[in-house]
Amino acid sequence: MEQLEKRDSVVFGNISLTLKIAAIMTVLAVVLGVMINLLHGKILKEQFNAQLKERLDGQSSENRQIFDNYFMSYQRTAGALANNAALISYATALDSTNSGQVTPKTYEEEDIPPWLPRASILKFYAGIEYAMLYDANGRLREVYNETGKPCPEVFNSLEHLHLPQGESHISAIDGVNYVLASVEIKDASGNKAAVAVIAHRLTNNFLSDAMGPLTERRTVVLADSKDHTIIAINRPELLKNEKRLEDLNNNFIFGGKSFLDYGENELNLMFASLIPLSDVSILREKIQTSNMHFSIISGVALVLAFIVIMFYITTRIKQLDKYVSTVSKERLGIEPPTSIVGDQLMVLERRFHGLFDEIVKSKSLLESRAEELERINVELKEATAQLIQSAKLAALGELTAGVAHELNQPLNGIKIVCQSILKDIQKDRHNPDELNEDLTDIVKQVDKMAAIIDHMRVFTRRSEAMNTELLNINPVIEDPFKLLDQQLKNIGIKITKTLAPGLPQIRGDVIRLEQVLINLITNARNAMADDKKTDKRLTITTLPEDDAGIAILIEDTGAGIPEAIKDKIFQPFFTTNAPGKGTGLGLSVSKKIIEEHGGTISVESEAGKGTTFRITLPSADIQSQI
Repeated sequence: MEQLEKRDSVVFGNISLTLKIAAIMTVLAVVLGVMINLLHGKILKEQFNAQLKERLDGQSSENRQIFDNYFMSYQRTAGALANNAALISYATALDSTNSGQVTPKTYEEEDIPPWLPRASILKFYAGIEYAMLYDANGRLREVYNETGKPCPEVFNSLEHLHLPQGESHISAIDGVNYVLASVEIKDASGNKAAVAVIAHRLTNNFLSDAMGPLTERRTVVLADSKDHTIIAINRPELLKNEKRLEDLNNNFIFGGKSFLDYGENELNLMFASLIPLSDVSILREKIQTSNMHFSIISGVALVLAFIVIMFYITTRIKQLDKYVSTVSKERLGIEPPTSIVGDQLMVLERRFHGLFDEIVKSKSLLESRAEELERINVELKEATAQLIQSAKLAALGELTAGVAHELNQPLNGIKIVCQSILKDIQKDRHNPDELNEDLTDIVKQVDKMAAIIDHMRVFTRRSEAMNTELLNINPVIEDPFKLLDQQLKNIGIKITKTLAPGLPQIRGDVIRLEQVLINLITNARNAMADDKKTDKRLTITTLPEDDAGIAILIEDTGAGIPEAIKDKIFQPFFTTNAPGKGTGLGLSVSKKIIEEHGGTISVESEAGKGTTFRITLPSADIQSQI
């Protein structure tokens, strides 16, 4: 409390919590806004680079496909020319009988040879700079050259070109890369009459034609894969003095490089897609501007949210302070500290200090009461054990007459046999074999009495806790009849036991379960003792339950239980017997014992038609899961 009073005296404590939190939250919002801006900017940059790479890779794949399609179209163009009737007719008329040198005829620019389609049709084919017609011996007979430059000498012989049939081809000729395609021209008999070859230099114009009209969206470069020398670019206006791919690093972003082989001479070309850094910078600036706007809006929203939240918190603190003060004074009788103006948390802290002091006192009192309750609980357990033991002894007391009869019978037998032996000895007429038989009978009678006495000793033994073990219920049901069998027969009760074989094992205390059975069998005996019926029956049945347990049915043909008291029979000390007969504990203790085993006990009865008690017990497997 001294530390708290010292705090209250400081000027800082006199400032309203709302003002302090508002100032703190404003500073915090600014700091968080800056951090969010940096973090969000970093995340956006990473996302931007990832999306840029993904876009570049996708664009590169698309560009490669476009280039390949255009490249392959040269072979399709050659095939289309071979099917041209004018070319077939012209080629068939060529004289191939002379094997000497011939001077090829040259057509230039607008002078299109008669074996090619007209200019209006030729424009729909792939770009053609050279169209050459060779006779069947591979000699160049005619050539169409629209470049305005001399035709390379290597074109004079088809053999020197090493052209594969049926596919487009790239070849380096005199230091210049050409795209070539060839096709054989057959005569009417199917014999080779000539060979047509088309060619185009691998130039910027070729690459521009290959990538189509949307060239500004598809910037690609063809370069030598060894020294990275730029061979062609479809947008030459973007280049300044760059000669190699490495020279483009300052102005472009590369992506999706591919290594291609388009010829038998193992000419390797590097195919790369480019994005100008100027385009990237503009896009990045737009994103950064949007990020800044987002950060400012987020910061403002954060400040406003903090202010609203703290206004709500301080309002709730005031309400809590008022509630604590009211409860302390009106319900707990504790005079709350005098309120001060300023920090509501400090005011609330003082109130809680006072409450906690009282709580500590109450805790000590509760601990002492808990100890007292624990002592009472121990005494209650002892009383319960005594109650169960008393119920055992009460049940045994009711069995005394029957037990005496059970012991009297073998005693009388022993007496008669002993008297017979004495007479034989006195008259000196005893037979050793008969004597052995008589003495054996005496031993059997003594064993029978010992078994009865031993069972009574075990049954009456006091046990504070259950001693559970795996049990088959059928032998447990047989044991009570060692004490009750003769009593039941003396009053004319017929006993029927229907015990189902193969029942699942249960886990239980044999003595306590036997106590339940003795209580129920004794009740059935009493219910039929004064009955004038000649047909008195006690039926005990065991059977499996649907949920992997067992059931025990104990049925009698007594007078039954009136409906009015059926709900009371399990209450302690409730009995329908005359005063002095019975304690009224049997059924209540039986119910407790069955519930300790995880089972249930219920009764069905109708006045004048007997009573059935039903006990259900879970199997050992089910008990282990509980």
